[in-house]
Amino acid sequence: MRALVLLAVATACLAMPELLSFPASLPASRASHQTTLGDKIQELGLDVSLELQKPGNVVISPLSISALLSVLMIGSAGHTHRELRRGLRFEDTQSESDVHLGFQRLMEDLSSDGPDVTLNVANGLFLQRGASIIYDFTQKARTHYNSVVSTLDFHNSSVASTKTINNWVNESTSGMIPNLFTQPLDPLTTFVAVNTVFFNGKWLTPFDPMMTKDREFDTGAGKVQVPMMSGTFTLNYINIPELEAHMAAFPYKGGRQAMYIILPKGQATANLDALEQELSAEKINSLIGKMTPLEMRVWLPRMRLSFKSSLRETLKKLHMGSMFNPAAANFSRLTTLPVWVDDVVHETVIEVSEEGTKAAAASGSEFNRMGTSRTFIVNQPGILSIRDEVSGVPLFWGRLVQPEPLRT
Repeated sequence: MRALVLLAVATACLAMPELLSFPASLPASRASHQTTLGDKIQELGLDVSLELQKPGNVVISPLSISALLSVLMIGSAGHTHRELRRGLRFEDTQSESDVHLGFQRLMEDLSSDGPDVTLNVANGLFLQRGASIIYDFTQKARTHYNSVVSTLDFHNSSVASTKTINNWVNESTSGMIPNLFTQPLDPLTTFVAVNTVFFNGKWLTPFDPMMTKDREFDTGAGKVQVPMMSGTFTLNYINIPELEAHMAAFPYKGGRQAMYIILPKGQATANLDALEQELSAEKINSLIGKMTPLEMRVWLPRMRLSFKSSLRETLKKLHMGSMFNPAAANFSRLTTLPVWVDDVVHETVIEVSEEGTKAAAASGSEFNRMGTSRTFIVNQPGILSIRDEVSGVPLFWGRLVQPEPLRT
């Protein structure tokens, strides 16, 4: 028997309304100072992003990854349990009940569903019918992570079981990810764990759709035309000379979440490793705390960013590899059967869109209009984060290398 465990899915739809033991290369500052759950989630996100080593856009949900691994930790024991605790950066002295209570309070605090902002975190546990799943595991998963627990017949109805999970993901992400699995799951599957994060937010100050024009975006390997939204806003901003970069925050209505973009200065490059390696939860918190309001002329692509990847090798590099080893995995608090993790799959979709926008011709003179010479132009690769301002949790984190067109 084996357990196929999959991490999915993180989605964000950012819609503007109509007008009106850690890796040896880890910097010293990242090996300490994780004082809050938000900091721990940020550090794991940085670890995963740096280890993925994928070309092009890399977009993940540190919250989704952390929640899924924490659910797995409930069912783990021995060396597997210790690896997951340390990978999630929880101290050995911290009780396990405190860890899961912390996640429970965070999930309850984050969840919102209103006319301007929707944030939904969902966990689904899909178990093989008749498998010896330990009751205490499912109860804790329900209590602390609000997990939906369902039984399926992978052994005899793999196609139907796969369709059921795809339908659940599709509903949880409001249709943004309709088919997580393109092939039926292995009939030997005994357990599938799925986490989804869905975010839909409207800007505090909307862009004027009439000002969206096609403009150049320099990917570092060439220039492409993308629809570029523009406007003059008062945004929190900071120049970061030690990183040769600057950062601006685009707030959503309600003030609870904001999109942060860290943009290198100088020649465009798709290689953002050097910039990302200089960041830590402590550094990010410090920079955000020093930001000041500034009236600026800004340009931001109207775009879609999507990313799907196995995290198996990445988590192995982050010293969480025993769960993938049939001879070493210990999930004795999950089931009485000898199971292991086959893979961890993560999919993320972010859309930055305008409702009712129509394409318009470009006008080169617009770069110096609207009464200010201060500009923040997202026309080259940079780092993007959607952050919960109260907890400091990065809902999404990614490298914007080349904007994708929105699907219609």
